[in-house]
Amino acid sequence: MIARGKFVVIGLLLLAALCGGPTRPQQPATVDLGLALTPPMGWDSYNAYGRRATATDLEAQAAALVASGMKAAGYSYVNLDGGWTLRRRDAHGRLQVNRQKFPHGIAPVVDYVHSLGLKFGIYASLGKTNCAGSGAGSWGHYRQDVRTFARWHVDFVKVDWCAVPRKRFPGLTGAQVAQRVFEQFGRALEAAGRPMAYSLSTNHPGLVAWAWASTVGNMWRTNGDIHATYARMRANFIANAGRYAIAGPGRWNDPDMLEVGNGRLTPTESRTNFSLWAEMAAPLIAGNDLTRMSSTTRRILTNRAVIAVNQDRLGQQGRVVARRGGHWILTKPLASGARAIVLFNDTAKPAVISTSARTVGLPSARRYGVDDLWTHLVTSTAGRIVARVAPHAVAMLKLSPMPDAPGSARPSGRQRPPSDLGLAPASR
Repeated sequence: MIARGKFVVIGLLLLAALCGGPTRPQQPATVDLGLALTPPMGWDSYNAYGRRATATDLEAQAAALVASGMKAAGYSYVNLDGGWTLRRRDAHGRLQVNRQKFPHGIAPVVDYVHSLGLKFGIYASLGKTNCAGSGAGSWGHYRQDVRTFARWHVDFVKVDWCAVPRKRFPGLTGAQVAQRVFEQFGRALEAAGRPMAYSLSTNHPGLVAWAWASTVGNMWRTNGDIHATYARMRANFIANAGRYAIAGPGRWNDPDMLEVGNGRLTPTESRTNFSLWAEMAAPLIAGNDLTRMSSTTRRILTNRAVIAVNQDRLGQQGRVVARRGGHWILTKPLASGARAIVLFNDTAKPAVISTSARTVGLPSARRYGVDDLWTHLVTSTAGRIVARVAPHAVAMLKLSPMPDAPGSARPSGRQRPPSDLGLAPASR
C-alpha cells in the first residue's frame, strides 16, 4: 500500500471539524489513495441487468465499452454487481458462483476483461446475504472472500450494507456499526496482497458514511439508490452537492451510477446527469446497455471536454455558489487555473441564468476565454456570463483568464457569442 499520512491527517482534521469531534483517529486507515487519484470511470451491471447479468452479458458489455470509444475516453472498469453468488457456501466456507450465469466461474470473465486492457470489479455484501437475500454475503468471511477476489485478479470491490446482524453490536448506533464493519472489510482488502479499489455502498439513512469514509474507502455513497427518472437524479445531486469539502484525490463522494440513456431521462436530462456528476468529481460509472445505446447516448458518455473536468488532477469537487428559484450555479477549480461552471435550470420553464467571473472564483482579468463544453464553441467575455438554459438542462462552460497582449487596450464594443450557444451578449 502507498504512503498516505498527509491525506489521512488532513482528512481526520476536516472530519473532526465537520462532526464536532474526533472520528476514532486511533483506527488505522484502510484506503489506498493511489488507486483512485481521479474519480473511477467504468460500467456497472446493475442498472441494465439488475441481478440477471451473466458471463456472456459481461463480456459483451466489455467489448462494447472498447468498440464505442468509451475505453479511449477513459472508462476502465467493468463491474459485476449483485446476483452472482448462490445462497449457500460450500463445505469449506467458500462463495459459490451461480453456474447457470457463469458456467466456468468468474475468473475467465476477469481474464477476458483484462485481455481488453480493462479492469474488473465485483460486488460483495457486509452481511449474511446480499441485499435481495438471494446470495451469500461476506459476514464472517471477509478475509476469505477478499483472498478469493485477489486470486481471481479483481481490481475493484463494491461492498453493500445489507443483512448485517446488528445485535452483535450492542450499544452501537447504525452509523457506528457501519463504520466498524466497513473498516474490517477494508483491512481485509489491505491484507489481500492485491490492490483493489474499495467502494462503500452506504445508501441507508442514518449511516452518514460521508463523515468517516474518507479514511476507509476510495468512494462512498452519499444518498439512496438512483433510478432512471429526472426526480431521482435531481435528488441524488442535491444530497451529494453539499459534501464537496470531503472529496479529493483517492476519495470521492458517490451519488450513485449514471442513468445516462436509461428509463425516462430525455437526452437533455442525460446531459444534465453527466454534467452534474462530472462537475461534482463523482465516479463516472455508466449503467446503460452499451451494446444497444444510441449515438446520442454514446456522444454524451464520450464527451472528452466534460470528462476532462471530472478527471482534472486537482481533484476538487465543484460546489454550489448560488441557488435561487430552481436556478443553480456551480464552480469547480481546475489545475490549469480555469474554472468549470455549470448553470443548471431545475425548472419546467426556459430560464436566463447569469453569473460573473468573480462570483465563480476567478481572479480579475480584462477578458476570459469561454469554452462551451457541449457545443465546443469558444467565445470570450469581460466577466459576465449569461446563458439561456432549457428546462432540466445545463450550460457547462470552462472559463479561463486571458493574458493581455503587450500594449493591448481594453476592447471596446460588445461581443456577441454564437446564438446556438444560448448565451446573451457578454457585458462589461
